[in-house]
Amino acid sequence: MTIAASANAFEELFVIVRDNFDFPASDAADFGPFSASYQIELHLEDGSLTLNDDGTIEIQDLDIVWDTLKVKVCFTIPPFPGFCVVPDPWNGCLVGIPPINFGTICAPIDLSGLVSKIIDVKASLVANYFVDPARLPGWSDLDAEFNGHPNKWQIFIDPVSVLVEPIDIPATVENILENAVKDAVDSAISFLPDWLKDFIWSFLGGILDLILDALDIVTDVAEWLSDLLFNLFGLLGIIETAVADYFASKYPIFEFEDPYPILDAEPGLIPVKIPIRNLAATVNSKEMVVVADVGP
Repeated sequence: MTIAASANAFEELFVIVRDNFDFPASDAADFGPFSASYQIELHLEDGSLTLNDDGTIEIQDLDIVWDTLKVKVCFTIPPFPGFCVVPDPWNGCLVGIPPINFGTICAPIDLSGLVSKIIDVKASLVANYFVDPARLPGWSDLDAEFNGHPNKWQIFIDPVSVLVEPIDIPATVENILENAVKDAVDSAISFLPDWLKDFIWSFLGGILDLILDALDIVTDVAEWLSDLLFNLFGLLGIIETAVADYFASKYPIFEFEDPYPILDAEPGLIPVKIPIRNLAATVNSKEMVVVADVGP
């Protein structure tokens, strides 16, 4: 038995597979002077598909749409030491500012909505036989058919390589981080009178310098955040693995029952099905070709 699907039909099947990809992930870790966490969810859009005569498939310029990209960075701001404003030569201090311990400050950074790319996916087709786990021991193929749990042949796009482009994090992340820390500090000293808040802010000086020192940032903030996500958390590798696993084993580009139904059941008659064996799938520049043996 030979089944063929044109390149255009194959591309339509691919669009269905692509549009069903959804990947959420989160993680948290300590990195010396600070701790950080992230929460992401993304899906895929667009991309170009090429079928090659050597049996390979190439997918290029797949958009990764970051529906959720949230990072939280936590660090400790040095405590405000407190001091005497109006000394009392007899009793120590008439008016003083008490020490303030800011503790751990967490700055949330929300970059949801950014778009990056999967530059290139190189793949071939692979056939897999799926045994329905809900199929009970002792069931015949007809029992499985009647109960809605037949076994299936599934054809997957099996990536050999997936190359993901890092997110182009905007330079405005510096302002986002600075404003987030300002809000966190304001919250920590909200109980103080306004004149004392102003005094503490004058003591803290340049808040951005404070952030850079606390986070040990020696380059610009966007580059530091990119390094945090893609090198320290290893997010690029996580996404490349998730995409490869999804195409290779999670969502088939085509599937059909085994045994394959050729005549539906009619009153007084059972359905007619034929067994499919030794199925293989490949592509050329014009079509996908599926070949299989028919018989017991």
